[in-house]
Amino acid sequence: MMKDKTLTRNARSVASRPRVVQTTGGFVLAGLHAPQFRGMELADQCRIAFEEAVTLLKAHDLSLSDVSRIVCHIADADEFPASFPVFRQFFPSTSPGMTMMWVKDAPSSVPKIVVDLIITLPEVEDVGADAGF
Repeated sequence: MMKDKTLTRNARSVASRPRVVQTTGGFVLAGLHAPQFRGMELADQCRIAFEEAVTLLKAHDLSLSDVSRIVCHIADADEFPASFPVFRQFFPSTSPGMTMMWVKDAPSSVPKIVVDLIITLPEVEDVGADAGF
């Protein structure tokens, strides 16, 4: 069984560039964040992260409507609700599951929000196996 490392990352291990990783069940788009985040509100950082996600997913013939789970690592829990309109903008017709990880006492040298998107692809059934072939 593969360990889900997206849930064990801390603020100091933020990758410099987001990356798309193919897993046995789909894809993980890990480390989405605003590259120039200093002085920027959490909601604006979130918007930039999702704009980057759209571009990266398109390169794999995927879209945000394929996302099944969102993992948010946030530095300021009080500021997080201001990002709700951003989530509604980018996920207008789907409601992926969401996990929020509060990185308490995060230094100002890290983004206020880092997002991981998990895409679980449906399993392709072997029709021949069911038919006795």
